[in-house]
Amino acid sequence: NTRAPHTQRTTMASGGPAAWTNIESDPGVFTALVEAFGASGAEFAELYALDDEEFARLGHVYGLIFLFKWQAGENDDRPTVPEDPGVPGLFYAKQMVPNACASQAILGVLLNAAPPESPQPEEPASPTPPPGGAGLQLGGTLRELRAFAAPLPYDMRGLAIENSAPIRAAHNSFARPEPFLQGPEAIATKDDDVFHFVAYVPFGGRVYELDGLKGGPIDLGPVPTAAAPTETPGEEENAPTTPEPPRSTPSTAWLGVARQAVASRVDLYAASEIKFNLMAIVRDARQVIDDERAALMAAKGGAGAEDDDAALVAALADLDARKEREVAKREAWATENARRRHNYVPLAVDILKVLAEKGALRSLIDRATTANNAVAAGGSA
Repeated sequence: NTRAPHTQRTTMASGGPAAWTNIESDPGVFTALVEAFGASGAEFAELYALDDEEFARLGHVYGLIFLFKWQAGENDDRPTVPEDPGVPGLFYAKQMVPNACASQAILGVLLNAAPPESPQPEEPASPTPPPGGAGLQLGGTLRELRAFAAPLPYDMRGLAIENSAPIRAAHNSFARPEPFLQGPEAIATKDDDVFHFVAYVPFGGRVYELDGLKGGPIDLGPVPTAAAPTETPGEEENAPTTPEPPRSTPSTAWLGVARQAVASRVDLYAASEIKFNLMAIVRDARQVIDDERAALMAAKGGAGAEDDDAALVAALADLDARKEREVAKREAWATENARRRHNYVPLAVDILKVLAEKGALRSLIDRATTANNAVAAGGSA
């Protein structure tokens, strides 16, 4: 479990090389984490609502990651899927180590969403996914983990994740460096906020909740089949129409089932808790744009078609602008991740030293003390 909310920063436990740290729940962090696992073709998108319009903008959704405040003594009597017979092919692992729930939830989506391994040996993956790639690709580390752990019981799968040095190193690489020595990590008390990640995935025509603290996956029900639109008797083709809401596609129909489970969890604590975070794992937006561009050019006859087609030129310009925004988003994520990992304490200490040497530190301390006293007395700083 995490011990702080969506914007948390905590330190690595001093339990040796097997310790896992808490990491921040952020689309840029989680996207970089997936790529640090060796996977490609996916990214994270934050959700701010549970309506159809919000889901429609996502395109293909591999799974959902939900962060909520864990409540001690919560009564959840929903049945879980036992190991025997289980769900053939569904990868579920129990969480066997503290602080790993973020990575475990992400792995629950990736290992169930990625296509089965090809019998032919794959070529080494390039650092940057090729344009128009085929979507989610696990990479060597996660392929090996799935192949090794899939035949194991739920708890042994969790131990396989815990003892995977590459996965643990990738996870812990997103902890901010701690400038001070820490003792053993404290056990959460009743006064601490404890947060937890769970995953929602479609698999085999059904939707599952993957919570590493449960006895197994929770079957939420079948993926609904979208009904074909029907015409009202006597309806004419030129009759006035109203805009229709977004229709579910095979890749989004399951979200309605997951939405009910998330909404139930939110409603359970709505009176006392507002700290929730929901993210979707979707296709890499850069690949989506590249695919759209390739399909558009193919439909228009290939290279050179834009010479005599103003509409095509405008469409290509729009795709280029979208691609630039996605590239800029990735660059901003990289900058923020670098800042998260940077240790600013030495800089702060050196600034204090310089201020002290110039004789300016004492006056700044006095001004801050006076301002704080004024605020405490009901005045203004």
